[in-house]
Amino acid sequence: MDDNLKCMTIIIDRYRKIRNENEDKKIKTTITISFVFIMLGKVFYILRIVLFFLCSYLITFASILIGLTCQFCYWLAVDSFGRHKKRTQRKIKPISKENDDEYHVIVIGSGFSGIGLGIKMNRLGLDDYILLERHDRLGGTWYANKYPGCACDVPSNLYSYSFEPNPNWSYFFGRQKEIWDYLEHCADKYDIRRHIRFNTNVVQLKWLENRSLWQVTTQTNEGEKIFYARVIMAATGPLSNASYPTDIEGIDKFQGQMCHTSKWDDSIDFKNKRVAVVGTGASAIQTVPALAEMNVEKVFVFQRTPPWVIPRVDRRVTSIEKRILAWFPFIQKFIRRCLYWSREALVLGFAYRLPIRFINQELVLHNLKQEVRDEELRKKIIPTWDLGCKRVLITSDWYPALQKPNVELIVNRIKEVKSNSIVTREGDEYPVDIIIWSTGFQTQKFCIPVYGINGRSLEEQWSNTTQVRFVFK
Repeated sequence: MDDNLKCMTIIIDRYRKIRNENEDKKIKTTITISFVFIMLGKVFYILRIVLFFLCSYLITFASILIGLTCQFCYWLAVDSFGRHKKRTQRKIKPISKENDDEYHVIVIGSGFSGIGLGIKMNRLGLDDYILLERHDRLGGTWYANKYPGCACDVPSNLYSYSFEPNPNWSYFFGRQKEIWDYLEHCADKYDIRRHIRFNTNVVQLKWLENRSLWQVTTQTNEGEKIFYARVIMAATGPLSNASYPTDIEGIDKFQGQMCHTSKWDDSIDFKNKRVAVVGTGASAIQTVPALAEMNVEKVFVFQRTPPWVIPRVDRRVTSIEKRILAWFPFIQKFIRRCLYWSREALVLGFAYRLPIRFINQELVLHNLKQEVRDEELRKKIIPTWDLGCKRVLITSDWYPALQKPNVELIVNRIKEVKSNSIVTREGDEYPVDIIIWSTGFQTQKFCIPVYGINGRSLEEQWSNTTQVRFVFK
């Protein structure tokens, strides 16, 4: 009996051993297959991203090639054999005026558009014009915006006048001070400054039917002043009047310091302070990384909607590169044209929903996943709409800044501002010492009251339709 029991025990043990060995083999096989599939998935993902990169570069190269070819054909058909010079030497004969405060043209603003218009009028032989500037210096938005990290998101060789290339840009993407200096240089070189009336804010435009003139009412340091002009050119730009939230209660109760990014307060001391930045637009993505490096205790970033962010390929321009561009200007012109046509490919993709837009979106998502490893943070900053539906932001500092220990991203919308804190709609309260409003500009309406024939208001016309021509009928 004992021998039979031992025999049965041995048989059972062997069976269990064989079964365990089979199960181990099955588990190992399953793990191996799973690992192979995971590796294949990664390989296919990498190949997919590489393919997208190649497609993007090929489309960009094709766009540059087609654009340069078309530009050459246009020059050959229209501007070759001295025809460009002959066409640009045309002059405008000014009409005689009755009063000293009457001008042929009045330009509102002295930023890129205003100075460019002045240069063009000088070339046309038209000296009877003025530029009205509300600030005490020229430059428009590049004078007004002085927040930390302020820079352009367009390459310097493209963000400049085609007739006035600057070989001395310090970076691929110009900083605020250098762009402002460039505008000052252009105003002096082309004799624009004598036409500018500083500290002159336009408060109303009114068409005078009996005189066929525009009446321009302004507010100066000496009081109200009126000018008259045959032509008004609005070079105010859409990014000129700061916009503040209208759905947040208690802003006026805040006892700390606050300012808008477009009206930066240099007197604010950020050291060891708790700072709230409201908004995640083009100004915020430059301000937040700079604030995070200013020894602040905490930066609370209040986000309503996350933006699409493209990495900015930027670096300092070496002195050798500057000399080459100065000695051989045609190189800088060629670079400018390549930059222009490469961006035209992106515009066409947004406008006509071409495949390049979806390819670029996948590449941008890949960059986000590589830069942000935290799954929870990644969920907060992935947009819910297609690339191009809103302004695409260009920076390489935004994602690293959000992952700093002294920066916190808050996606709950603000309900109210208290004396020393901000409260969200979910009831969370954040103590803050300083509030930075990075809430954009009033781009949805024209900033100056305009009255046409029969006193009809432009605002009234635009409330019904965007077809401005009806204002003057």
